[in-house]
Amino acid sequence: MFLEELALKSNSIGSGNERIREILLVLLVLCAIGFLILTLLKELGKDSAGAQSVLKTSKQALVRYFIMNLAIVFVALVIVNYISVMRNHNFDLSSKGQYSFSPTAVKILKNVDKEVEVIAFYPRPLENSPSSDKANSFSLRRIRPDLEIYLDQLKSLSPQFKTRFINADVELDDLAEFGQVSNGTILFRTKKPFAESGKQYAEQRLSIREKSDLEDLERKIVQAVVNITTEEKNIYFTQSNGERFSSIFQNLPNEKIGILSNSLSFLNFKVKGLGIAEGWPSRIPENTDVLVIAGPTVAFSKEAQTAILDFIEKKKGKIFITIDPKGTENFNWLLEKSGYEFAKGPLSQVQGQAGMILAKSFRKHPIEEALSRKDMGAVFPFAGYFVPRTTLEPGSKNLEAFPLMESGGDSILDKNNNGKQDNGEERRNVILGMILKTIPKVQKEETKQNSATGLSELQQGSTEQKKDSPIALADSKQDSQNNPNSLLTPSPKGENETPSKNKDTDSKEEGRIVIFSGTSWITDQFISYGTNYELATSSITWMYQDLSLSSIQPKKEEVNTVSLTEVQKRVVWILGMFIFPGLIAVVSSVALIQKRKREGEES
Repeated sequence: MFLEELALKSNSIGSGNERIREILLVLLVLCAIGFLILTLLKELGKDSAGAQSVLKTSKQALVRYFIMNLAIVFVALVIVNYISVMRNHNFDLSSKGQYSFSPTAVKILKNVDKEVEVIAFYPRPLENSPSSDKANSFSLRRIRPDLEIYLDQLKSLSPQFKTRFINADVELDDLAEFGQVSNGTILFRTKKPFAESGKQYAEQRLSIREKSDLEDLERKIVQAVVNITTEEKNIYFTQSNGERFSSIFQNLPNEKIGILSNSLSFLNFKVKGLGIAEGWPSRIPENTDVLVIAGPTVAFSKEAQTAILDFIEKKKGKIFITIDPKGTENFNWLLEKSGYEFAKGPLSQVQGQAGMILAKSFRKHPIEEALSRKDMGAVFPFAGYFVPRTTLEPGSKNLEAFPLMESGGDSILDKNNNGKQDNGEERRNVILGMILKTIPKVQKEETKQNSATGLSELQQGSTEQKKDSPIALADSKQDSQNNPNSLLTPSPKGENETPSKNKDTDSKEEGRIVIFSGTSWITDQFISYGTNYELATSSITWMYQDLSLSSIQPKKEEVNTVSLTEVQKRVVWILGMFIFPGLIAVVSSVALIQKRKREGEES
């Protein structure tokens, strides 16, 4: 610890000495310039003293005024230059503000109260690259000038942002503190107040390698800054019912969730295990911000179920759940409160690969907005699915359900699990991930009143869900009509077709659950595929954030092309080949004739 403190002090002293040296250098240059000007003026004064003795007094005053004005202008230029460097105000003259942040992003970034380092790893435009990576390096060199303009905006928004560029292929001595990095990466990091060994920074990395990646760069920057600057949260992983975080799976490289848990520690989470030593299952620690239940293979006891329900309903807690279809815990005791239940499957989609699903169907939600690679889909192997309950007891529904991710209409209910569609097996669009939220008291009272008038609890729950969800009712109805095999609940008849605004309450005032019907997708074997990593981390960070990026639209560069007809092409050709050259020749001839006439008259 003493050596670390000494190193930190030496670094701060070194930065202070560099600032002093820069100031002294500026003063030295100013003195040298002033000396040269005074010497020049002195020599000029000596040369003209004899010839202009009468004007000596006035010239001295003129010289004094000149020097004073020069000094004032010079000081003003130094001040303007200093302000322009410290407060780098840029003017974006591009169409649609291609290099500017939107008002929503500006409001968020200006409120950052921690120093954020932004390190971009890109080669300079004229630097050579290894012959094996010339094509990739060319695209990175091409987008670096645009990135420099974009990241400079951060410094003008807030002095908390410090940006710099490093070429990871050349400046190898500067890479020691960043771990394993490569060109094409932007690193956002901020110091933790109580840093653990090896984890002094909360950080997030963005991969920007193509020109098209700049379209949604603003969203990525805002999300990254919010993730690392938010107050550190305590996240507990249960480990007493055969979950992936327990010691049972630590020696199974493909089944443990080491990559996910380590990544959360860099996203300002303090990762802890929840077992008997922490009082589980009788209680959940008071300082728990997010609870993760990753694939329990043994069913929870009544005591554990009560503790989880109390954590959601009374403490408005946040829980991330993944179900293991091979285990005995199906969470129906929790899902029944939202009108759904879990079905084990099995599901298949990829021909010849039993149990493999590539889910690309996401509903509109802040979690979905944070996925930069959602077009690649989530690799979701060995999973079940969620279906609406056929019967629902009156008054038992106190959780609002919102389908987040679906399999798409080409998934097979593969009863014999052979990876292909056989006789008697059908293709269906099923729900793979859902969001459950506690229903506010006012909404509960409306539900009871509507149920008294003859409307069923299931229909009323669906109505409330769609009114408060970000997705339009028309889209939901269209999905149900287009896919007759869908297991999603259709909207009741007579429901208002116009989409309503999202009325989500503050995250602190409601319990939130994100539950998925499979667990293998977050294991070390599959989390690097598709958008799995982003889906897991975005789902967890959304728990305590009320950040919606829908108002930050991607900035797509539109190229307006003009198509000419054959007649227009012919007209352009005639104008260019004959009319314009002819006009030029006529005007030149007239000018030449008039010039010769004037010369003849003068002679």
